[in-house]
Amino acid sequence: MKKSLAAIALAGSIALIGAVPAVAATYPAPPANAAVSDGTVGPGEQFIFRGNGFLAGEGLTITVTPGNPPAANGSSVSNGSRTVPTKITLPLAPQTFSTTADANGSFAFPLSISEGGTYTLTATGLTSGKTATAVVTVEGTGLANTGGAPLANTGTGLANTGADASLVLWSLVGAGALAAGATSVVVVRRRAKAEAAA
Repeated sequence: MKKSLAAIALAGSIALIGAVPAVAATYPAPPANAAVSDGTVGPGEQFIFRGNGFLAGEGLTITVTPGNPPAANGSSVSNGSRTVPTKITLPLAPQTFSTTADANGSFAFPLSISEGGTYTLTATGLTSGKTATAVVTVEGTGLANTGGAPLANTGTGLANTGADASLVLWSLVGAGALAAGATSVVVVRRRAKAEAAA
């Protein structure tokens, strides 16, 4: 009986010794990271800001911080003592949005930015305090929304203001008619002079 108890104790201690390093080791949670579906977009073009490494179901704050606007190619105005650029770019204020991480601690948030420039996108976990950032560049300039009604889609394309084949054809016909009229006037006057002389 003593041998049985000693064998059980030995087997138990071997099992516990093998499990102790795995139980004792505390692995750090993976860092939060983020990316965008497209690093360079046009004004108003939608892209996805996604990331992972947050707590399951954690509330997130998404902050969009404007960076450098595209380089302006304007001139400057000088009164002799001071020089002022003709185009002064005012920095845009950061915008914040809210979303929630899924059961795996991931998120996917659709965004679109209408002004050109480089923007830093930051996701911050409200519980864990973890942050993840990504950068997106908006190329070109957007159209300002003046608060009016959107443009109506009439279903037709833009007007063709260039010359086409029918315009050239009708121009030639008109020029031919003008030449024929001028020739008729000259012939009639010559006949009238010839009859008057005879």
